[in-house]
Amino acid sequence: MAEETKTEVAQPEEGTVTTPQSEAPNLTVADLRNIRAIIDISSQRGAFRGAELKTVGEVFDKLDGFLKAVDAKAQAEAPKEDAPAEANTEEK
Repeated sequence: MAEETKTEVAQPEEGTVTTPQSEAPNLTVADLRNIRAIIDISSQRGAFRGAELKTVGEVFDKLDGFLKAVDAKAQAEAPKEDAPAEANTEEK
């Protein structure tokens, strides 16, 4: 005979509102690079009005500066490759 397992779900108190738990936002540097490319392509294709170009340009410059700083930091933290060891070739 099969045993049934019961799972009890806690009921919220009357008058309270529960919201489903959602995942934390996940925005990566790769996403930011894609956004930079989207802004660049959109501006080339004339997607922005003249009055919007200043704001779009300012955001693009901030994003571009941030990504360049991230790249520079990544290069500085990258392990430096050791120079190839010179072989001792002595003639006997």
